[in-house]
Amino acid sequence: MDDRQIGGGGASPGKSGAGRDAIDEKLIALLRGNARMTLTALSQAVALSRTAVQARIARLERDKVIVAYRAVLGEAHDDDGGLGAILSLTFSQRPCFPVVAKFRHWPEITHYYSVTGPIDAYLIVRVKTPQALAELVDRLSALPGLASVSSAVMLKSN
Repeated sequence: MDDRQIGGGGASPGKSGAGRDAIDEKLIALLRGNARMTLTALSQAVALSRTAVQARIARLERDKVIVAYRAVLGEAHDDDGGLGAILSLTFSQRPCFPVVAKFRHWPEITHYYSVTGPIDAYLIVRVKTPQALAELVDRLSALPGLASVSSAVMLKSN
């Protein structure tokens, strides 16, 4: 439970999207800052019982406000002698989310960005070898709904 992807919605007076209140928003903010906070620490921060905080987090997960848990690796783990690349994707299918769901959790993909313009999305990927990158591009290109995939190997990151 290293990282929680937290969704957002439009705010309305008194409550935020999907019936969230100020305490829910504070829990979300705390978890964005440190998704590993204990229930005890969270309950102290919002002045509620541990059980009440646990129930709120369960509701936020059920309502898809908190949608995922994942490990985010630091630079020391990224520098494993592998190869980093940025892949540019163009979709031939709309909406594109069913296509994205087919590859979004592939282990080589570290980040996904949906963007505007002639390119529909960018993937940041990490592979062991140039051959593994070629195989990843081939797997992506074979997916129905993807019109094109191009790659740029990262030379340096700061």
